[in-house]
Amino acid sequence: MSTLVQAFLLGLLGAYCHLDWAVGSLYLNRPIVLAPLVGLILGDPTTGLLLGAELEALFLGSVTIGTYIAPDAGISSILATAFAIHAGMDTQAALLLAVPIAVLATSLQNVLWAGYSFTSKIADDYAAKGDEKGVYRVMWFEGILNALLKFLMVFLAWIYGSDSVVAIINKIPAVILNGMATAGGVLPAIGLAMLASTMMNKNNVIYLLLGYIGAAYLKLPTIALALIGIIIVVTKFDFSDFKNVLSASSVVGKEVDDNEF
Repeated sequence: MSTLVQAFLLGLLGAYCHLDWAVGSLYLNRPIVLAPLVGLILGDPTTGLLLGAELEALFLGSVTIGTYIAPDAGISSILATAFAIHAGMDTQAALLLAVPIAVLATSLQNVLWAGYSFTSKIADDYAAKGDEKGVYRVMWFEGILNALLKFLMVFLAWIYGSDSVVAIINKIPAVILNGMATAGGVLPAIGLAMLASTMMNKNNVIYLLLGYIGAAYLKLPTIALALIGIIIVVTKFDFSDFKNVLSASSVVGKEVDDNEF
């Protein structure tokens, strides 16, 4: 497969990172999905699977909330996986590529979003006139621009940057690469810790201790711990109450006119 075709296919993955929000937020733009696809495109699905799991753990606790824009996990995963496969890097060392790429991608996206203050004003004018289709057109215009930006970021980075990354990595001494691999191995733990810090309270800290005992002392594998977690969730939470809440909210929703136009 030629470099141009690879760049085009990787660029389509980059574009989908944004379009996923337009098709119902399927979360197919997560590292655990994107990295294996990159591996298939570049002929190394094993590395793609390994990096997908590690990158997902790294970005698991990074969530956009309010005015905080999380680093772009999708673009970062695509390029970090692609560069790692092309350069033959250790998967843990490749994790260190992901963080600066994510920050740079988010910075470029923020530049584009700054211009949306003008298009959003146009959408407001359409809304004031009751022109629902006009608002849709503006929203789709902004979304397609975002997708195009992400396509170009990945496409150009692969066309012009893949060989440069290999050349730079080949000049790095082995001792530094080993240090990068060691540091990269810690990053997934940091991602999980970030997620845990947002969830932890006095009511569920006991489950953290249970998991620690299972892993450290009982030597249970990750799959076994995950299955235990599923059993705890199913037995502890009453999902019938959840169904009642959903049915009640649907009844209320029928009585409320949400048409803002």
